[in-house]
Amino acid sequence: MALCPPWSGPFAHASTKAITGLPLANSLKNAVREKRWCYAGVVSPKLFFGAAVIHLGYITSGFAFGFDRETGQMTEQTLTWPPLGHLRYDRNPEQGTCRFKGLGQHIEILSLPDRMGKAIRVRLKRRGQTLTANLTLAPPATGFSVMHFPMDMGAGKHAFTTKAAGLIGHGSVTLNSKDFFLAPKDTFGLYDWTHGAYPRHTFWNWACGAGTAKTVHGHPVALGFNFSRGVYENGRLENTLWIDGRPEPVPAIDFKYHAPEAPWQITSADRRVALTFFSEGFRAANDNFIALASRFTQPCGRFNGEVTTLDGRRFTLSSVSGVVEEHDAKW
Repeated sequence: MALCPPWSGPFAHASTKAITGLPLANSLKNAVREKRWCYAGVVSPKLFFGAAVIHLGYITSGFAFGFDRETGQMTEQTLTWPPLGHLRYDRNPEQGTCRFKGLGQHIEILSLPDRMGKAIRVRLKRRGQTLTANLTLAPPATGFSVMHFPMDMGAGKHAFTTKAAGLIGHGSVTLNSKDFFLAPKDTFGLYDWTHGAYPRHTFWNWACGAGTAKTVHGHPVALGFNFSRGVYENGRLENTLWIDGRPEPVPAIDFKYHAPEAPWQITSADRRVALTFFSEGFRAANDNFIALASRFTQPCGRFNGEVTTLDGRRFTLSSVSGVVEEHDAKW
């Protein structure tokens, strides 16, 4: 199937099989080449929260984390198992279900009937820590368009990803014995759904955030962004800026930092994006499962700086919440 360019709006396919050419008929090749993950989270003045369901063919995992911005405490849980029937990952970013269940625990990212909203249901209790969540991500009343990106990865490989940053979040999260009740007025949702074939060794940087920015006249606007480097450099980039729910593409992004926990400088090739990220806390892991190795750091914190739209409108960011990531994977 010929790949169409990035587009916003409804996903007009039954699944991503025809776009990616996956799964392959040969089950062994599937286990090596087909990668799927779904991440959904929220940022708010008091809390960072994220959850993911991951299927790498020969191994599956799920994780959830919550960072208490008032105390600086990170709570996280990760489950990793061979694919033994406990995982569901539908190949449709708008209507599918992503679920990881086992031993009385679960992580679910569910599509809502409006085709854009998501529900996040988490219950994890291990090693003396408890993490639960009941959250909803929904488009704002002014509307929102997600971005879809079909990618030619070269060497006959293809991938597809759906991104959204700036949905409205609300619901509750419990980190051990502390409850967080998140209100729509200051809670923003992030969403990443990906299916495709990737090089055996992949390195990327990623930045994603949402909040309220201001025009040069001081008027507030809802803003979200998703930027990456290292994966999709074959002519189509997933870099997107949302202003009041309306997306527009951004060219190549450069990430500069001395260490993941130090400030990050994030700039676009056309200088329309000039942001500095300051870390408040971070997650990190260095896993080696022989066939699979993953080393990542994912700081959460705030972005300051400026962005400019294609039509010349300039917006100032002051403490807009989000995450950045450095990830080196052998899969």
